[in-house]
Amino acid sequence: MYVNMGLIGYPLGHTFSPVLHTHFLDITGINGGYTCYEAESPSSIPYLLDMFRRYSFAGVNVTVPYKIEIMKYCDALDASAEKTGAVNTLRFVNGKITGYNTDVYGFGRMLETAGISTAGKNILLLGAGGAARAVIAYLAEFQPDKLTIANRTVAKAGFLASLCSFKAVSSDMDSVRGGIYDIIINSTSIGLKGEGFPAVGAASEALVDLQYKPAVTPFLAGYGSGPERINGFSMLVWQACRSFAIWTGTEPEPDIKKLSDIAYRS
Repeated sequence: MYVNMGLIGYPLGHTFSPVLHTHFLDITGINGGYTCYEAESPSSIPYLLDMFRRYSFAGVNVTVPYKIEIMKYCDALDASAEKTGAVNTLRFVNGKITGYNTDVYGFGRMLETAGISTAGKNILLLGAGGAARAVIAYLAEFQPDKLTIANRTVAKAGFLASLCSFKAVSSDMDSVRGGIYDIIINSTSIGLKGEGFPAVGAASEALVDLQYKPAVTPFLAGYGSGPERINGFSMLVWQACRSFAIWTGTEPEPDIKKLSDIAYRS
């Protein structure tokens, strides 16, 4: 058996996903491959999905900016996708597409291994896209004292705030620049193309970026020394493990340090 897997999104020049899944195939002894497909426009998504079915793909990951857009192509959603309102993993069975969200699991494992607790904290979340929805789904279980969601389009931040089961408010990016928070989480795509990311607010405990390349991301680089700074690499690994299990029935046991050495060396 050969397992076809892949990734769709735009841009994809930064991704480590092929490195991770190739490693998973190696350590599990499963024969397969993982390929990236850049979808510069949403109009290319139906063509890609037809191709995946035609070549019997087990599934694909979905990244920015299509984690919400892709939902309309799913025949079914599992509980994680229903809860989150975003999909980052597709599984193909008998021509049908089921959408999953493994980002919530990945985000939670990242915080857990870093020893970071969100319960009772004052948190600033930057961005209001599909990745932000995974953060909010996690926070619904480990509730902060207050969440501020800042986004370029305030209406999108306001919509996400209205979905929260805990205290949450929305803001534009400029209004939070002088604020002080316990934890600041970046879920935006700002910096993916190499542009700078000036500091937004100050954090007393932790800065968490869902981006992971370079190791000191543009968001993290915008801050001086002080609170703990974490990029999204371990989140990427954990969500990838869960996606791999959905497609193959086998969940790999990752060595984060080894994978980091491989990925950042590639």
